[in-house]
Amino acid sequence: MSTNESYSFDNPHTCHHCSAIQLNLKLKPQIFCCFGCLYNGLGRTTDKGEYVCFECARPFPGASGIDLRYSSNLPYDLAQTLTAAESDGCEFYRWVICRVTRFFKIHEDPNGWNSEKASELLSKTSRFELFGISEGDGRANININFFRRWTGEDGTEHETRDGLGNFDAWSTGDDPAFKFISSRPYVQDVSSVQSIHFARLSFEKCMKGHPWCRTDQISHLSVSRRPEGVLLHERMDPHDIPTRLLDVGTAASSDTDAAYIKLIETTVDDEGGQFIEQISSAGFIALSYCWGGDQNSKLVASNLQAYKSGGIKLTQLDQSLQDAVQVARQVRIRYLWIDALCILQDDEDGQGNNPDKAHEISRMSSYYGRATLTILAASASRAVDGFLQRRKPATNFNMAPTRIQLLWSDNNNNNPVKVHNIFFVKQPTNPIVEPITTRGWTLQESLLSRRILIYGFNQLYWSCLNSFAGCGGQIANLTDRTIPGIESLVPGVYPIGSLVDQPVYSQWNSIVKTYTKRFLSQSGDKLWAISAIASHIIQVSAHRGEKPAYAAGLLVDEANPGTWLQQLLWYPDSIGRDIKRPGGKYRAPSWSWASVDGVVKVPSWSPRLDEHAVVEGWGIELAMKGALYGGLTGGHILLRAVTQPICRVIERCSNVVWAERIQTEGSGDDDSDWTYTRTGGELEGTADRWVLMLLADSGEDRMVVETILRDPGPGTGILLVGLSSLSTGRLVGTRGIIVQRSWGDGDSESYKRCGSFRLKMGSHANGRSDLTAIFFKMGTRETLRIL
Repeated sequence: MSTNESYSFDNPHTCHHCSAIQLNLKLKPQIFCCFGCLYNGLGRTTDKGEYVCFECARPFPGASGIDLRYSSNLPYDLAQTLTAAESDGCEFYRWVICRVTRFFKIHEDPNGWNSEKASELLSKTSRFELFGISEGDGRANININFFRRWTGEDGTEHETRDGLGNFDAWSTGDDPAFKFISSRPYVQDVSSVQSIHFARLSFEKCMKGHPWCRTDQISHLSVSRRPEGVLLHERMDPHDIPTRLLDVGTAASSDTDAAYIKLIETTVDDEGGQFIEQISSAGFIALSYCWGGDQNSKLVASNLQAYKSGGIKLTQLDQSLQDAVQVARQVRIRYLWIDALCILQDDEDGQGNNPDKAHEISRMSSYYGRATLTILAASASRAVDGFLQRRKPATNFNMAPTRIQLLWSDNNNNNPVKVHNIFFVKQPTNPIVEPITTRGWTLQESLLSRRILIYGFNQLYWSCLNSFAGCGGQIANLTDRTIPGIESLVPGVYPIGSLVDQPVYSQWNSIVKTYTKRFLSQSGDKLWAISAIASHIIQVSAHRGEKPAYAAGLLVDEANPGTWLQQLLWYPDSIGRDIKRPGGKYRAPSWSWASVDGVVKVPSWSPRLDEHAVVEGWGIELAMKGALYGGLTGGHILLRAVTQPICRVIERCSNVVWAERIQTEGSGDDDSDWTYTRTGGELEGTADRWVLMLLADSGEDRMVVETILRDPGPGTGILLVGLSSLSTGRLVGTRGIIVQRSWGDGDSESYKRCGSFRLKMGSHANGRSDLTAIFFKMGTRETLRIL
């Protein structure tokens, strides 16, 4: 049996089995149902090339007026398919057999295709059928159905149909089929004429025809998607221009000039406002990349004047920075912002802080949010790696490129034309993880950007608020983004505008989970590295008429006090990932997710659940004056809630278990998504005997609580703080946080969070939900100062 690792688009699989497959394509007029006038039928094309309703001229965005319909009856039954796959190593039929094996769970039998289950399957008359429909955008997604026919004991004929999955059809660009199937092999040379043309064309189309991409992403859906004509030249607000920029010259620069770039201080070096006016008109590019360690050249106080007067020699820069200069010149934008060369890296105040860095970070929302274009070096793990090297041929496929014949005809043509060089392809479900998506600082850089050139592992991609495309790949035509819809062709890289349809708190919770998956080389950057996107989210919330407040990474709505409780109920997403609280310099209060390292989730706020606590006051101490979303030196909340010593609660519990998390997608708002290790069936409390599920914030916190559980005395200082009700199917109960008593300055009593809990009670008599109140009647209502 063959392996698909040796195949690529340059070396596709082909054999006599798959050569006998013919995929038929028919072009048929597209039928529309207009929601404006209820017309049902064909549309028409306007003078502007837009396809609209025949009656009322309502536009049908993205429509071409043609349906592409693919079909094929494969020449083999199941037994022949198995022979082609196992004996002859046909790549396509190997994939088909894999789908059959999984669908009918044949792999679960030790005997596999020699099992009784497989024999029964093979004994029936069988066939395979391919079909697919696309609407003229060239993305050919093909489904495969498996049919089985047999005669029953009563002589009745039976046939079943099972869908086995889908794959894609790709074409090369030098083939007649290219006008129908736009998916094509990746362009491996990201510096080639073809890649540069793709970058320029995508950028020009966006600048001329995407009103959304000129917004701040806060309310772009209120802006018309399509302009009446070509958009006017984009101008930048002078307040959004960075403090420093790099002048990379022009494509017409001399060889000597091209070897250097110059640092410019935009306000200091301005003469009569002319320089600011020039940048406002020309725009600038921002670079998003991984440092991956210290850099060869960076801006410090001692070289500031030299970088301004004599310039910076390109060969002295790490490769990713050199590559960024090359791309900026290719897309013909003269000004470039790179953090290492535009922020002073050594301007310390004597206390380990960097005032210039703090000031510049506070403006990141403008720098990336209003940059004309962002270059994203997705494939480079370090600045020294660079990102313009030629890519290796893609070989990571579930079904490697397999050469197939295509026969096509229009609606009136009975003589189909045979076209070669069509590939059947199935890409892996788990896409490639680009190095840049593993780093903490780079998340907000892509989220805030309006237009992004993404230099990925396989090829070059384009992403903007309105559209996305790849220079090759499955989606090679500039395709309008749907909201909600696909975020990006590169997982982990997308504009925050992709989430604009969601409530602000859902957006923030999603960002927190994504962010906490990422790595930070400097632990103290935890809040700094997300400060720009926090600033943006606050603006979004305020724009929607809410009263947002940002407290050490928690986003709350002061008009809805219950959002405090939801934010305080964050929890580690997987205790198997060595969740810990870092030591050393203060980072965040214990009640903030920013105080731990590891993936965390925040449950969604629901006004339907009863709230049994309130935050009466809170305060934070900023590490840098004016940096409202940056680092901290302290913080507290005053939480008015009902508390119970943990020892009193466990006396009434039939079970006390440590919860575990299994990595799942979603926002974390499912009350039943905590898992646990236990034999003997499900945990279910009763009215008199409860189940207590504990989840520590870190390994150290768990050790503290476990010590108390072994010797639960009255003075242990571990309290369960009830925050809200819990509803999980027939079970009800309470959820809250675990705190440990500590002593602050002047021996004042305070507490630190060390985990969260869920207390489950059994089914209610007559369906009543008053048993939840037992926890609160037994407890003591008090105001806790939690640090």
